[in-house]
Amino acid sequence: MTGDETRGLTDMLTGPWLADEFGQPCRGTLGVVMDDVMGHLVSGPTPEGHWAVSTEIHLDFIADPPVDGSVLRAESWVLGRGSRTGLAGGRVVDAQGRLIACGSTRLQTVPLTDPPGAPVLSPDDLDSRLRARSIIDLLGAEHARGASGIEFGPSPMLANPMGNIHGGVLLCASEIAGSAALPTDAEFRTTSIHISYLRPCPSDEPVTFTPKVVHCGRSLGIVEVSSRNAAGKTCTTATITYSAVH
Repeated sequence: MTGDETRGLTDMLTGPWLADEFGQPCRGTLGVVMDDVMGHLVSGPTPEGHWAVSTEIHLDFIADPPVDGSVLRAESWVLGRGSRTGLAGGRVVDAQGRLIACGSTRLQTVPLTDPPGAPVLSPDDLDSRLRARSIIDLLGAEHARGASGIEFGPSPMLANPMGNIHGGVLLCASEIAGSAALPTDAEFRTTSIHISYLRPCPSDEPVTFTPKVVHCGRSLGIVEVSSRNAAGKTCTTATITYSAVH
């Protein structure tokens, strides 16, 4: 991550792990890079003893991310900043400079209970992720099409430095669960995702993502997805909008 307190820049390598099990590019895979590049602007000036957490992320998609090994560029800028809150905007462009997605994130700072640190990964866990051929493999998720959604077991690979599942991963998993709830013959592509973060989602316990189809017509689909921790408490709620490609 490079830049200063007003702008952020980073690159993202693409590959087959950005597609679903059917080879279709998964737009929600941009959640991690967008969360990181936009959150960087608020995290940088965070007071000592505090940590910046996302409370909302909104993404709009223009095109599918490539899966050909090219590099995407993500950039961000400050929209507003208070003493304990911040709002940042961002976008992702492809190697030719064409817009893939844009969005915004709202963050707030919270007191640290434990010092942040890097996730501890086993060599086997890391190797299995590097050989992933789809986003489902990369996340290590149990995936079922339909209303049952998806589930993660304990997932240190998906943790942020605080030991919770990364906010961008939660966004991505919500989109996967939402897409699976739509009819298999529906030719929809994700056009927007709005996710709210209600409480931390620990990476050392299972988490489930349950979709609810709000609307499914010929040209528009809307699905609400909730993630819940092992105690059954809601961690995130997401509203995902889909539009027909024809």
